[in-house]
Amino acid sequence: MKTKIFIILVFWVSILMPKNIIKLDLTRQLELGKNDIFFESIEHVTEDHTGKFYVLDKRAYKVYKFSKDGSLMLKFGNKGQGPGDFISPHKIHINDDGGIIVCELSNFVSVFGKHGKFRHWIKEPTGIDLHYLNNNLFYVWTWTPEGKKQSLVNRSGKTKKTFYSVSRKDFSINVTDEKGNAVMFNFFTEEYSPFLLFDRYRDHSVIGVSNKYEFVLINENGDILRKISRDIKPGTISKKEKECFKDVINSKKHLTDTLKKKFIRKIPRHKNYIRHILISEKHIWIFRIKENVLTDKVIPVDIYSLEGKFIGTAKIKDVPIFISTKYIYFSESDKDDDLLLVRYNYNI
Repeated sequence: MKTKIFIILVFWVSILMPKNIIKLDLTRQLELGKNDIFFESIEHVTEDHTGKFYVLDKRAYKVYKFSKDGSLMLKFGNKGQGPGDFISPHKIHINDDGGIIVCELSNFVSVFGKHGKFRHWIKEPTGIDLHYLNNNLFYVWTWTPEGKKQSLVNRSGKTKKTFYSVSRKDFSINVTDEKGNAVMFNFFTEEYSPFLLFDRYRDHSVIGVSNKYEFVLINENGDILRKISRDIKPGTISKKEKECFKDVINSKKHLTDTLKKKFIRKIPRHKNYIRHILISEKHIWIFRIKENVLTDKVIPVDIYSLEGKFIGTAKIKDVPIFISTKYIYFSESDKDDDLLLVRYNYNI
């Protein structure tokens, strides 16, 4: 009889225990942003092959280079349109020779030597959210009559591959003004407005879209290595969450009452699947939309190997800026409201 009871208990425990739940241990290891270094913003972070790390401060138009232990090695950059200046910098990439590549939000990248000396521009004629893959291949998204589309383009602007797209009708409303001109109004929330996703780490990149649980892994030449998907249902927007979204829309002063009502009618039944996507040396990190947007304090993150194996789901306090082989980097504010870059050791 005892044996039977034991078997029944094990059976019920196996049903009730959530599957593939893993623990992500974080240990605070380093923080920067006080004393001699003050960040206005922390737009992007990356590491090179030696463990040195780089911080892009978009608002200050600066690139910082730090040693492994956080000692400042180099700082350069200014606002402007001349050689070595920045207009709207948003991503950095480090070449194998230590060269520093800074991608503007659109149209061109600036290439610097490892000591911060400007080398040259690479100009790409069209595209937004510009990312560098190699000297003749870039990731961008572009406007189409239907919405937004992800592409890989070469230096001449020729499209080499296309990926996911989002429909304009899901996030915008077109109206005609008093002069008969078409005007487009947008409303965006990461919880349900569809948006495009991309991240790169060294030789690999991952591409996806927020309203579909599917993503593509590519190499630096744009070759598709694998497509990964998972058969799960999107979260349902609760009544309380919908009321919150309505309040946000109604607070937008640039929208007329008619437009507000139209955007409220666009609130769907389901949330997006994905909030953010990152790739590190060994893993793909899929940051999901919270199950309860109003009350949940942590974010679920699905972790995959680069071979496409689902490792499990962990909980994390926020979406990090960058994940390397050993470290996770966050942007945080302290009690004095100073902006800090905080680095954690992590263990899965």
